[in-house]
Amino acid sequence: MRTVLELPRSPEGAEVSPKAPARRKVALVLGAGSLKCAAAFGVVKVLQRHGIVPDLIVACSGGAFCAAWLAQCGTGAQPADAADVAAARFARGWDGAFDEVDYRAVLSAVFPRMLRFDQRASIIRDRRINAALQGFANDLRIEDLPVPLRLVATDFISGEEVILSSGMLSDGIRATIAMPLILPPWELAGRTLVDGGVCNPLPLNVAIREGADIIIAVGFEDALETEFQSGMGLVRQLTTLLVNRLYRAQYGFYNLTHHAETLAIFPDIQRRVGLGDVHLVPYLVERGVAAMEREIPYLQRLIATPKAAEMAS
Repeated sequence: MRTVLELPRSPEGAEVSPKAPARRKVALVLGAGSLKCAAAFGVVKVLQRHGIVPDLIVACSGGAFCAAWLAQCGTGAQPADAADVAAARFARGWDGAFDEVDYRAVLSAVFPRMLRFDQRASIIRDRRINAALQGFANDLRIEDLPVPLRLVATDFISGEEVILSSGMLSDGIRATIAMPLILPPWELAGRTLVDGGVCNPLPLNVAIREGADIIIAVGFEDALETEFQSGMGLVRQLTTLLVNRLYRAQYGFYNLTHHAETLAIFPDIQRRVGLGDVHLVPYLVERGVAAMEREIPYLQRLIATPKAAEMAS
């Protein structure tokens, strides 16, 4: 099931109805992938270099950071290094945000009766990341952004997909990055929300529902293990195989069953990327650039091709 969570809108953004673009409607969909989602800045760098501005941006989990930045950019020309600057800022904000371990919460999971286990228990305290989000989002509201943005979260109680199209930008990002057991869930409009990647790691369906003609779908697969030094290595390999297959299966399903042209952009990330590996952000951006550059000629042809209805007229 899917829920569109409509929060009270700001007076300025309540009645705005953007003019339909003359060209085919292009949507950029950024999937889940934790820090690997920094590769999205490389994808956007290439799009900006070629003057391609999405008409809609959809994101979940770590992809929400790049999505929120791009939605703030608007349709105007950007400096050549804009995406690199944004990626560096993202890395500074991420650095150390996951270092504050909540040992009591960890112990409460092991000894629930003794320490009164709470469903909000998580390994990481979220004070630093909440503070970083406030600075990143600048008190902006989702509905007031120059480019339409949809953030996908998961209702932790019902498992429903929740689409955030209004409300505070910081709330939307915080909800969709609430990785279960890593960060506490986020309470919003009476719902307990967690990472959007839990229910929909590549939310193509949202862009399709919004009438996109061309969808740039950016997914972030994990690198596979080549050697196994412990049981945890086996667990990581199993999880990686499951998530990577889910990504590909989801893309394949929507690509076959809907009429929108869908480009799959999966940056070739050969390294294991942990939560704290911010030193790899430049490498990830480079991987995003390489992946998008390969598809730019085809994307430009798609954008230049009129809709079937327009051709008929």
